[in-house]
Amino acid sequence: MDNNNRRGERCVVDVPVTLITVLDSIEATIADLTGHGAMITGAALPKGMKFQIEYMGQTLYAQCMWSEVDRMGVRFQFDLMGGPLYDILALAMHDGDDGQPANAAPSMMGSRPFATTPFLRPAPATFGKRSLQ
Repeated sequence: MDNNNRRGERCVVDVPVTLITVLDSIEATIADLTGHGAMITGAALPKGMKFQIEYMGQTLYAQCMWSEVDRMGVRFQFDLMGGPLYDILALAMHDGDDGQPANAAPSMMGSRPFATTPFLRPAPATFGKRSLQ
């Protein structure tokens, strides 16, 4: 999936999820999230495979769009419109009233900045599909 095919701004997160296939249940982490898809680390399914993502009682249906040894890009069958993952995305996209970036604004968990919450983390130097050189 290249940047021209992306339909939303990616938000860097750190959300533990369970991937459910016909034959297996796999623990993984959503590393970046949009309303249309995500990059998942800690697991890799074959390109084209359809599966479910489970998080705090929410079930998302997804398809693997690209895959590497330890991560993959997925597209959601239906856009995020509500639920716990939508709430995380909304928090990650929120800019503070003072114009500060989202990870400088207070979180739902009190006065701690987003960077210290369990599901949001500082942006890495690069993310997305690795380029082979």
